[in-house]
Amino acid sequence: MKVRLRLSNPLNSKKILVAILGIILVLLGVGSWYLLDSGGRSVLSYKSPYTFQTQPGFASQPLAERLILVIVDGLESGSAENMLAARDLANRGAAVCLQGSRGLAPIPASTVLMTGAFPEISGVATNWFNTGVMVDSLWSSARRTGLNTMIVGDDKWRALFGDVVTKGIYHKADGKLSNTEINDAILKDAIIEIKQGESRLMLVNFLPERSIAHSLRRTTRQDITREEAEANIDMRLSDLLDAIDLGSSAIIVVLDRSHLTQNRLVEFPANTGDAFLIAAGAGIVTPAETSEAIQWGSGRPVDIAPTCASLIGIPIPFHSQGKVIFSMLDMPQHIRSEIAIRQTAQRRNFAIEYMSVLGRQANEDRSQMNAFLLHNDGRYQDAYEEAESIDERIISSLKKTRAGLVASSRLVSIPVLTVVAAVLICIIAMLTQGNLRKVLVSVIGVFCYFTAYYGLLLIRGTPLSSDAILHPSELTGFYHGRIIDTAVSLAFTAIVIGWIASGKKEDLRSRQGFISGLVSFGFIALALIAPIGAFVVAEGFNYNLYLPDMQKGFRCFMYLIQLMTAGILSPVLAGLSEGVVVMASKARPSSLEQHESLSE
Repeated sequence: MKVRLRLSNPLNSKKILVAILGIILVLLGVGSWYLLDSGGRSVLSYKSPYTFQTQPGFASQPLAERLILVIVDGLESGSAENMLAARDLANRGAAVCLQGSRGLAPIPASTVLMTGAFPEISGVATNWFNTGVMVDSLWSSARRTGLNTMIVGDDKWRALFGDVVTKGIYHKADGKLSNTEINDAILKDAIIEIKQGESRLMLVNFLPERSIAHSLRRTTRQDITREEAEANIDMRLSDLLDAIDLGSSAIIVVLDRSHLTQNRLVEFPANTGDAFLIAAGAGIVTPAETSEAIQWGSGRPVDIAPTCASLIGIPIPFHSQGKVIFSMLDMPQHIRSEIAIRQTAQRRNFAIEYMSVLGRQANEDRSQMNAFLLHNDGRYQDAYEEAESIDERIISSLKKTRAGLVASSRLVSIPVLTVVAAVLICIIAMLTQGNLRKVLVSVIGVFCYFTAYYGLLLIRGTPLSSDAILHPSELTGFYHGRIIDTAVSLAFTAIVIGWIASGKKEDLRSRQGFISGLVSFGFIALALIAPIGAFVVAEGFNYNLYLPDMQKGFRCFMYLIQLMTAGILSPVLAGLSEGVVVMASKARPSSLEQHESLSE
């Protein structure tokens, strides 16, 4: 008699597959925690490697004797249209919609305006940066040129640029005075300086007057309406305009939204701009005709520093990544050509140092000599166009270099994520074995989880943008809050899955509740791995030489929190699903017996 031994493939055993899936999910959770910890520390402790110093550029012919730069924090999109003084200013000069600072907290956003450098270059990446800015700025450029400068406004400017301005009057919001009262004092100090002082470059910064209801911490003591805040700022702008001689001075007003959180679940504003600039006076173009609505041009926050520098004739800040907004400046062709050539020279010098830090070879572009020759021949328009063309080529080269850094940092991350996702898909497919009902239960679980999670965010009014976190303590609170939200949503999902899986008696014997729960959490993990992988592809994970897009990084941070919680708790929550199956199976026979007794 022949005896045949039938050996079963251990991978076909559901118990083994379930154990492997549980281990993988837990390891994903632990790995997500590691990425959260290391990535967060890297961003918070980021030190810019680009704080090199070099020979500054040359000054140019000033277009205005004095420049008053006014920054108004906390206004919303469309505020300028509702303010009479702002509309009058725009109709007498220029208006520019600034895009490109979304996701930046107030202090990084303010540093971008003053330096023309992104946080990656300046090193000012968080709102609790409290040391002097290490890169070149409007203030250091003006100081080298010998101009008197002054800052009147929020105390945040003291730490950033207090050591390079001639004079500073700083007001700190400490709860004793409302921001409206502080802004009244700022206005008074500014008007005194405008009428009696000698500063050639002056910054006036008004604090936000509205309470930020959707922020994790209120930054103002009072709570006034949007209309009242706009009326207060409008009145102050009117008073400033009355004190300024626009025949010799220029005023630039930046209505900054950095104190307002973007991308809340309860509000989806049109992406019209992250900040708005209106300007008038000496050196600013005058529109040929006025209209009732403000006619907005386009620009970026990094363009403000080089534009301001050109207005008062000081060298463009060396680390500036922006471009002069020539469309808003009123200048003869020869000055425009001169400024464009100097901007190109500054960019080229920066590119050389930038490439040196990265160990890359900088291409010596001598074609800028053509722009010089054209300018000397009196062909100013041709010289301007040639300089702009060279500048674009240098910018393109810098972008390609950064893209290469990002690409090199994701060479390891992408294969790892791909292998993990592929293994998860294979194990889930083997467990479901093409059973449509099992797949449907898992899909319902994914739908329940994300509905519950984002529903909690909606109820809490939780912002989905990094500019909502203004203080270190808020980061910890946000982190713990999202862990709790994720755990609650997962528990709800586990209960729903257990209830659905309790329909058949054979499911009780086969522990189908536990299996269905674990498979559903595998589906949830796959749904979270997809956006994390997209972030890795777009931004990489190397924080030594560059920072990721802060808004995208913040969203990846939220996905990692969910993956961490789901992975670590998946075995426990799958057990919860099994418990629901057991309880529901016991409750159904008793209710059936009670129904039969009532029938008798």
